[in-house]
Amino acid sequence: MKDRNNQLAGVVIGASGDAIHSIEMARKHGIYVYALDGNPKAAGMPYADEAITVDIPDTEAVSAVIDKIKPDFIIPIPIGRYLAVTGYINERYNLKGIKELPTRLSTDKYEFHKVLYKQGLRNIQCYLLKPYEEELSKDYDIKFPAILKPRYGSGSRDVFYCSNEVDLWEAETNIQDSVEDFILEQAIEGTEYSVDGAVIDGKLIITLLRKKIITPLPIRQPISSFSVVDNEANNKLMQRVYQKVSKVIKVLSYDDCLLNADLIINDDDVFVIEISPRPSGHNLHNVFVPESTGIDIAEEYIKFLKGEKFNFRPEVIRQLQIRFFDFEDKVISQIPDESDLKNNGRCNLRLWQCNIREGEYMNKVKNGHSIMNRGFFIVEGDSEKDLIRQSKWILEQFK
Repeated sequence: MKDRNNQLAGVVIGASGDAIHSIEMARKHGIYVYALDGNPKAAGMPYADEAITVDIPDTEAVSAVIDKIKPDFIIPIPIGRYLAVTGYINERYNLKGIKELPTRLSTDKYEFHKVLYKQGLRNIQCYLLKPYEEELSKDYDIKFPAILKPRYGSGSRDVFYCSNEVDLWEAETNIQDSVEDFILEQAIEGTEYSVDGAVIDGKLIITLLRKKIITPLPIRQPISSFSVVDNEANNKLMQRVYQKVSKVIKVLSYDDCLLNADLIINDDDVFVIEISPRPSGHNLHNVFVPESTGIDIAEEYIKFLKGEKFNFRPEVIRQLQIRFFDFEDKVISQIPDESDLKNNGRCNLRLWQCNIREGEYMNKVKNGHSIMNRGFFIVEGDSEKDLIRQSKWILEQFK
């Protein structure tokens, strides 16, 4: 181990590309950062002061590393199933931050559902499926439409939307050789939203509520988010979200953590699809939230960990949209120039990050991995309608 010269030390458990921003923010604030990952070539490893290769799911192996480096805290990052390792280490070593049970409930969709269902906070049907142990061709007493998805992890990987029994049978055929658990749950109709914020001293702080655009059924991959501005028209919506998410975090025992929640909102309910005590990925917590609110929740949480003054409450929320490049079955022959877009007068382009190359073929959008590496852009406007007009025009400039 290197000499860290009496610096405060933070550890990142999982060093994917999504961890880079948090690592950079920690180092900006004088923290010596250890990055842990099972892949020595993980994208975030070179950004840390010290990179350590260790099998993340092996809590004893991770604990052995923690015993050696003696960090002051864990720096939260976007991560799926192995978020529970963060909770385990925080609890075992009495570190500041989220503890083990909340992380396990948040990464196990079946246990998550059972706990909230018992408290009347998730009133849908949900079944556990084990394709490696049992026949899947049984009749489930479930109301369609329904969602079949992995029990563990996050995102849109292996998520199937089933409108009827035929769809369900086809989805089951796709997973019959799987070695992991799945859940089958009743689908809720409505508009999808996400929350970015924090829970400090047991109290929810919403930094940004985002309204999402989703690809058509059956994939349902988010391709865009709008910032929900703080005005009188949105007051009732914000109150409904705050009240429901506050009840959920209390049941799950969230405290002293960042928060990302995926919601479906209709006239009857604010339905919590998933919730995690960590920041969102896909250039949302690190780019879109700061652009919309002026608040970098990763940086503010680092201040909290250091015992410094922090702030998760924005004074103003800008009317922005982040849009990903959801082209499908298309060869890109011409890519618009950023300066031409900015000077055209047809859009208010705030940020442009296009990784598409001329001549590149755009496959079908199936999940986050199939679209996020293409890049994104952010526009600012007067209304959601205006933002949609701008982003539509920008996408039309690709040939």
